[in-house]
Amino acid sequence: MTRFDLFAEEALYGPDGFYTKRQRAGSVGADFITSPETSALFGSCIAGYLDRVWHELDRPNPYVVIEAGSGIGTLCRDIFLSVQECTEALRYVMVERSELQREIAFAEVTTSCFLDLDEAPLAAMRDLPGGSFTGVVLANELLDNLPPRVVQKTTTGWVELHIDNGSEDWQTAPKAAQDMASAIAPNAQTGSCLPLQLKAAVWVNRALGTLDRGRLLIFDYGVENSEIFDGRPLAEWLRTYKNHRRSGLPYEESGTRDITCDVAFDQLPGSPSICSQADWLASQGLYSMTEWARNHWQSSVSSPDAAAVAARSVLDEAATLTDPEGLGGFLVAEWRVGD
Repeated sequence: MTRFDLFAEEALYGPDGFYTKRQRAGSVGADFITSPETSALFGSCIAGYLDRVWHELDRPNPYVVIEAGSGIGTLCRDIFLSVQECTEALRYVMVERSELQREIAFAEVTTSCFLDLDEAPLAAMRDLPGGSFTGVVLANELLDNLPPRVVQKTTTGWVELHIDNGSEDWQTAPKAAQDMASAIAPNAQTGSCLPLQLKAAVWVNRALGTLDRGRLLIFDYGVENSEIFDGRPLAEWLRTYKNHRRSGLPYEESGTRDITCDVAFDQLPGSPSICSQADWLASQGLYSMTEWARNHWQSSVSSPDAAAVAARSVLDEAATLTDPEGLGGFLVAEWRVGD
C-alpha cells in the first residue's frame, strides 16, 4: 500500500515513469499539448516580459532566467528568438528531470538560436541551481505534475488516498494532514475530496529562495481558492492524459500516462498577483503582435492567398492561447522578490 502522492511520483518520474520514457508535450507523437507548442506567440510574450523585467531590475548583467520543467526546449527556443533588449545579459537555465529531454532540448535550442555553440548562454540541469541570483524563474504547467496528497472528508474527520495493487484504499489521515485539510476547507461537505499540494508549495519556496531580486512567474490550470474543490468529483480535478485524450484512473497502467492535478494557488506560499492567461497575454501585447495578421486577413478574406492563410493561422493560434474555456482560462501567478 502506497500513499497516492508517492505512487504518482514513481509513476511519473521513476525508472519506468511516464516522463522518464520520453513522453513529452507536442501535437505529433505526444500525449498533451501546452501553450509553447500551440504557438510561438506565447514565447514572444514571455520574451517581452523578460525585457521589461530586466529594465525594472536596473538591467543586471548577468540576468539569469531559469525555466523549470523545460521539456524539449520549445519555450526556451522561442524566447531566445524573440528577446530584444536583454540579449547580451541573458543567461538561460533549462531545468528538466528527464535526461533524454534535457539532451533533446539543449540540441534544439543551440542549433536553432546560435552559430557558435560554445558561446551559447545556456545550461541544462536536472534541478534548480543552488545559490541566489537576479532574474526570473519561469514554470509553465509544472506544478500540476507535482503530485498532491489526496484527502476526503468523512463524518469523523479526514481519510487519505493510498493505492494498493491498483485499487483505492482510504486510510485515516495523519493528524497534520487532517489539520491542514480542515484549515484549507473548513466547510467541506462529507464525501468531498481535496488535494494537499505540499510538493508544489515546497517547490515554490525553493524557487523563491533562488532569487535575491526578481520574479517568479507560473502558468498553470487550477483555482484561486481550495474551497472550490468542495463537492467536485475527484476525477474532475485529478486527471490522466494519453494521446491527447483523458485516459482513465491515475493508478491504472502505471507509467503509461500523464497524471495531473488542478493547482490550488491559495496553498502556495507568499502573496502573488494572479490573473488569467488571456488577460496576462493581453497585457504583454498579444493584440498588437497579431495586428498585422488581423489586417492582412481582413483585407484578403474574399480572395485569400498563402500569406492570408498564414495570417489566419496566427489569429487562430492567438485565439487558442486566450480561449477562456481552455488555455486562456489558466492562471498566471507572479511573485516579486527584492522590490
